[in-house]
Amino acid sequence: MPIKVSKSTAKPSTSRDIISTGPKEVVSSKKSGSATIRPTTERALVLRNGKHGARGTGEVVLTGKMTGSEKLDLLAEDLVEKAQTALRAPFRIEECVEIAISQFNEFIDDVRNLKDPDLFYGVIEEELKARAPQTKNAPDHTRDPTYLASVVSDRIHNSYMIASAWKLVADSLCELEEDGLSNKQVVQQLSNNQELRSRYLALYDVIDTLVKLNQTKFAVLATTTRHYAPYFKETIADNGTKKVFFDWLKAREACRSFLDCIIIELCFPNGTYPQNVLYAILHEAVKEAPKEARRFPQALWDAVGDLAVCVQLRDLIETPLLSPNAQPWKNEEKKMPLDYDQWVDAQLYSEGAAEKHASFKDAIYPLERTKKAEVLANMWKYVNANYKSTSGKDIDTLWNLTQAIKPTPRWHPFPIFAGADSDIDDDAPASNINKRGKKGMLAITNSVESDDSMPPLHSVSDTEESEDDFGDSDDSDSDDGLDDDESGYDTDQEDELRELYKEAMDAVHAVDWNNPEDQADTDYREGNPFLKLLGSLRGRMFQSSTKLKATPAGKTGPLALSKKAKKKAAAAAEGSTSLATTIEEVEDEDEVRSSKKKKKKKPKKKKKASGTGGQDQEEGEEVSVEVPAAEVPKAKTPAPPPPPKPVPSANQSTTSFMPPLEQVPTAQSAHSYIKSEKLDAPKGKLKSRPDHASLFSKPKGVLARLGVGQEEKETPQDKKEKRSFFINLRKKTRGYMHQILHTAEDDTKGSAGMKWETFVKVMEQVGFEVNPSTAGSSVRFTPRNGKDNPISFHKPHPDSTIPPKLLKQYSKRLRDHYGWVPEDLE
Repeated sequence: MPIKVSKSTAKPSTSRDIISTGPKEVVSSKKSGSATIRPTTERALVLRNGKHGARGTGEVVLTGKMTGSEKLDLLAEDLVEKAQTALRAPFRIEECVEIAISQFNEFIDDVRNLKDPDLFYGVIEEELKARAPQTKNAPDHTRDPTYLASVVSDRIHNSYMIASAWKLVADSLCELEEDGLSNKQVVQQLSNNQELRSRYLALYDVIDTLVKLNQTKFAVLATTTRHYAPYFKETIADNGTKKVFFDWLKAREACRSFLDCIIIELCFPNGTYPQNVLYAILHEAVKEAPKEARRFPQALWDAVGDLAVCVQLRDLIETPLLSPNAQPWKNEEKKMPLDYDQWVDAQLYSEGAAEKHASFKDAIYPLERTKKAEVLANMWKYVNANYKSTSGKDIDTLWNLTQAIKPTPRWHPFPIFAGADSDIDDDAPASNINKRGKKGMLAITNSVESDDSMPPLHSVSDTEESEDDFGDSDDSDSDDGLDDDESGYDTDQEDELRELYKEAMDAVHAVDWNNPEDQADTDYREGNPFLKLLGSLRGRMFQSSTKLKATPAGKTGPLALSKKAKKKAAAAAEGSTSLATTIEEVEDEDEVRSSKKKKKKKPKKKKKASGTGGQDQEEGEEVSVEVPAAEVPKAKTPAPPPPPKPVPSANQSTTSFMPPLEQVPTAQSAHSYIKSEKLDAPKGKLKSRPDHASLFSKPKGVLARLGVGQEEKETPQDKKEKRSFFINLRKKTRGYMHQILHTAEDDTKGSAGMKWETFVKVMEQVGFEVNPSTAGSSVRFTPRNGKDNPISFHKPHPDSTIPPKLLKQYSKRLRDHYGWVPEDLE
């Protein structure tokens, strides 16, 4: 039976209640679909609700919003608690050596670039860009010759200082590895060997000094960036130096952003949380919100990577020191090695020499002149003259980098299996472009490359926001595509935050902000993220000068040169050549305080000023004043008996190898006694410096690993094997190698860049393993053959395309370290 359909229409509802149908406004949406809570925010909410409740009251907060500072505190505290029970990365001496050598190679290459007329201009141009405040009304100092010379001088000082510090670290690690330091028995070895333990603890302190240097470098760079500059304010410290502290008026903006809270915490020393914890959180924050990393300029992101590597190495070295058996070691008296004291003295002398930059300001202005080799060579003559007048040595000798300046290329081909470069076949190689009428590769411009994706759609907004937490926002005038999501809070939340901020400002005015000793009640910080942020940053400052300093406590300056040493230093500065000091020519402390009769013989040495021996002896006298007598190792040979009473002037050095003096029955004059005993003959001296202090000694430590002094002429068989290796590469891989090495077959002629991902794949296919850092742009490439040394590169940021200028630097470094030449690809 068919169903009858009623034809009666439904009566309309008589209700006049307003029914919500959702918002009708159209807004720009950068996400497809509904927004999701970021993993870090979700984890922070779980920690807050499950552990602390709603700020400790036991309530559960249903909102998915929180301030950036509160989010950082929750995540950092959780990681610190887990670190106390979790297993740390095991100590591996091989990994430590690899990190140290790669970092030393990076910074010694930076020193070499400063002496290369093809690269010097680009390096200083980037330095000027990084130093200039990125504000609209910032003055242009690049037209000031004095300012330009000061930038060059400070860059030279910083590059040499960090390169020399990494040499100290790499030397120590290589020596520890050669002495048999074991990965599994490291704690037992350090417990049983006091001398080994002393060296290990000194190494940890040197690495900690490097961490502080890189932290200062990173913080100073942050003060000139457009995004982070408003957070900092300059003041004059009690000792008259300029310091930078946090501007408490910007607490609201800083507290909003999760990423900004991490960066600000990393800038200031003596932080609340360990740096490795902050870097782990920073790595997650950038990974889940890569667009926010665009606020970092290249120089700042490079500094983040360098600091991350230092912190990673310090954590590896610290692992054995956390053993229960190692707790008493912290109370042991530490004695830093002589090399470290010389490094400290070198940076103090270098500071003085860097202040004399006015001597070459006219020689390098305008900066374009430095592209000429003769102009750059003339500038370095002035630089060395400034260092000689201050310390009596040229800059390479002062920083103990003379042997390391000249590269020693070493490369052993690693067999590559077929099909290894299949992932790179998607991109056309540079050398094969336009041969079949295909579209050529476009040159890289300053703007972001366009793609074929659709433009952002407009969607009807809903109650969820595009950003999930209160802190992930950027400045309203930013061009990096980030929106301010403060409007996502309802009226009650906005009122609450406004009251908390007002409470924080009242508390700041109630105390002396610049005086950390003026304490107030700490209970008010509970539940107020603004007050907690301000409390953690109060009293913490860093230097505003771009010139790096690492003077230990109580060290105000190097030992002053004697009058004669000053005269000889001035004379050496006038010359155009510089000679290195050998170990045997170093005067010890006792000879400096010798009798007047011995001093009268010294003018005879001035006649040899034009010869090698005279100048070497002069430099030896200058070095002897720098090194304290207490640190010179004493001879273990028995002391000679005292001389006869009639010859009180024949005093002998405690560090000299002299035969015992025989008693004579007859009295004689001092002069005749010295002649009869042949005491005026050249003395054998104990070496008061390590072997690598002499240019003629066999290199040790990192220099031995780099092959310095072990240069072997490449045999025809070696050339054949290397050429065969490159020929057997896939056609596209070989095409990219032509572009990297700037060969004649490179169709781009050096005018095009290369994608970072392509560069990484090429390096993997020629036999390297890739080891990215925990944060920042530093990436380490380690040869898989186990015979050659690693090398580090900085990934371009924020655009990952390697520009032509940077690719040229990559090419030079690969040639210097591995000896790759265009002929290998023919």
